[in-house]
Amino acid sequence: MPLHYSPSTGNFYPDEISYANLPNDLIEVDDKDFTAAMSRPRGHTFAFKKGKLVISAPVPELFATQFNAYLVGVRKTRDGILNRLAGIGFAAMADGDADTVQAIAAARAWLLDITICPTVAAAQDIEALQAAVNAEYVRIAATLSDEGRRAFADAGITLAAPVTP
Repeated sequence: MPLHYSPSTGNFYPDEISYANLPNDLIEVDDKDFTAAMSRPRGHTFAFKKGKLVISAPVPELFATQFNAYLVGVRKTRDGILNRLAGIGFAAMADGDADTVQAIAAARAWLLDITICPTVAAAQDIEALQAAVNAEYVRIAATLSDEGRRAFADAGITLAAPVTP
């Protein structure tokens, strides 16, 4: 089936259809190129350059965009943990448990800095970023009692079971 393509409109125009007006930039396209353009992978684009079909992969999302989007979720999770730890800290203060109060205060300070700590800031791809954040959660939780660690578990953070001597 003979057809044409217009780069300015992004449309194909089969020759067997009569059109009142056609764009000025029509190029002839064979069936093979038409089929290839229409069956290109999702997200890919096509263009005709010097009469040849060129299918292009999508531009990868910038890591900075992924980084910022991921940290939005980290902050939300962190806020839930911070709130839970605050409650534990207040209860410990009321009970006169200075060691727990001190541990909770330190953990809360580290959590507040989790998005800017050196290991997270050094991440160069999304997998490294996720691993760095998870490692920080594990490191912070390891300084707390079982009750404090439950704040992390309740937020969906997977922690290794504590090792007791």
